[in-house]
Amino acid sequence: MNDLVTLELIVKSPEGVKLPQSAGSILHGMLMEYVDRDYVESLHQQSLRPYSQSLKFDKERDALIWKISALNKQAVDEVLAPAFALPMSVHLKQKGWDLQILGKNYVYNTSYEKLAEKYFANEIDVSAIEYRFLTSCSFKTDGDYAIFPQPKLITKSLVNRWNAFATTEKLDERSVAYDLADQVYVADYDLKMQKFALEGTRIQAFRGSYTLAFKGNLMSRKIMCMLGEFAQYSGIGIKTALGMGATKTNLIKW
Repeated sequence: MNDLVTLELIVKSPEGVKLPQSAGSILHGMLMEYVDRDYVESLHQQSLRPYSQSLKFDKERDALIWKISALNKQAVDEVLAPAFALPMSVHLKQKGWDLQILGKNYVYNTSYEKLAEKYFANEIDVSAIEYRFLTSCSFKTDGDYAIFPQPKLITKSLVNRWNAFATTEKLDERSVAYDLADQVYVADYDLKMQKFALEGTRIQAFRGSYTLAFKGNLMSRKIMCMLGEFAQYSGIGIKTALGMGATKTNLIKW
């Protein structure tokens, strides 16, 4: 298996209980009980977690989807493997609920090398990229929450995660995130405030769509498209391991 992998679990909440997006943090706590303790301890030493996860109701499938994505091979082995091996009924201690798991399936499986080759070895005839924030997203900057997705905040989030976990194909230039932000402009957005409840607090955040159009630089366009697909594994912004910042991207040609 590659080092960028997504596992989807179809789950069913207890009768009469509606699980919000913030329940992703509760599922994360439950999952960590099945993960090797030494690995869990090592995660506390890392500023960025090598995985993301989120909980969202899928209207098209009429199903509650718990999605977990690994960003390196160790996380595939240490996080996704235990998640795939979860029993069909798990107990959420924090709420005293039993959660049913109706299905499990690996839905994406690629590598940093394959993503880079896909966008650098081929012509990219794309005008813009749309980010659809499926769960509430926020950024931390200057000690406060940034609740509007500026281009530089998106590019910095994605470049930092890419460089933290890619074993090859790193984006080496220190200023690359800001250079990328200079090569796009905001073409459209449809956002609303939606706070994320976490450990007794409500984090200022937003959801919705945000579209960045490309200027003329071809290399920046290729990198942005590559990072856009990567965003579907990594998420964007803060606390992506707890359920925030889940993202779907669409490449747009005008």
